[in-house]
Amino acid sequence: MGRARTMAQLHNAMSTATDAELIALGERFEKLLLEYVDAWLAWAPLMRAARAEAEADIATLTAAIQRNGCDAAQARMSELERDMQPLAEEIIAAPATSLGGLRAKALVALWEALPAHAFHHGAFEFRDDGEASRSLFDAVAGMTGLTPLVRELEVRLAADVELKGADA
Repeated sequence: MGRARTMAQLHNAMSTATDAELIALGERFEKLLLEYVDAWLAWAPLMRAARAEAEADIATLTAAIQRNGCDAAQARMSELERDMQPLAEEIIAAPATSLGGLRAKALVALWEALPAHAFHHGAFEFRDDGEASRSLFDAVAGMTGLTPLVRELEVRLAADVELKGADA
């Protein structure tokens, strides 16, 4: 009985140490994710405006992108992405044995679910478009305390769609 308890305590200590690294990665990733979302939301309306101005003329589109600052916003997104990608890969590869570790993994899933294009439907885009993925994600967000952040980002995406409608 004492040996079993000792083995369980050792496993928990090892899990905590492993998850401590994962949690630290998640904290770094979360800061970058919030900056990335700000950059993305600055970029999306600029890209829509440039595309609307250009219609089918690529030279006009290129000029509009440079003139309205879309290229600078996209460059910032690229910088953040370069910092985020290696963290995301480490987080994906690491085992999670605590809610903190699960939270780090959920942050990566949230980043991957951001709309890929300036023209979007005002919601996260889970790759399989299935309700099961969204349901699982919402459960994880609830368990890890990410629901307020997810809801805030959904409101911002929806506002960007409303802005898109006003731009049209």
